[in-house]
Amino acid sequence: MLLIAAASLLAQTGQGPTGISHHYRPGDKLHYTVIFDGDPNFDSVAIYFQSGPVPPNQSGLSNGFTLDHSSRISAGIFEVDGTIPESAATGTYQLSIVQTRIKPQGVKDYDVKSFHEAVEVDNGTKYEFPPIKSIFPK
Repeated sequence: MLLIAAASLLAQTGQGPTGISHHYRPGDKLHYTVIFDGDPNFDSVAIYFQSGPVPPNQSGLSNGFTLDHSSRISAGIFEVDGTIPESAATGTYQLSIVQTRIKPQGVKDYDVKSFHEAVEVDNGTKYEFPPIKSIFPK
């Protein structure tokens, strides 16, 4: 069994029907607690968030990000945190994967979409790309 609990430095805005209870901007820090059955000997735990397509006016920004700073708190309990990158496009980011590592090469990805945890990211970066008027050989 795997349990994920969220904590935030920012005020919560109320849980919505899709599990969205947090609204953030790039640069904001996210904190999660991941609880496993037993006492696994993981060297690290990371959390991946994934969004839908990048808005057309944010071409070049990313539709996913990772929280990859982890520490073992006690038997089977890990704190994971990280900062939303400046490259994260505006969108709703679904918690999708918890990845665990055991050195030297042991890796397991847990599909955690069933936890229905999501965060809303608002990135004010916008790009205006004009249409191409013409192309011709010289």
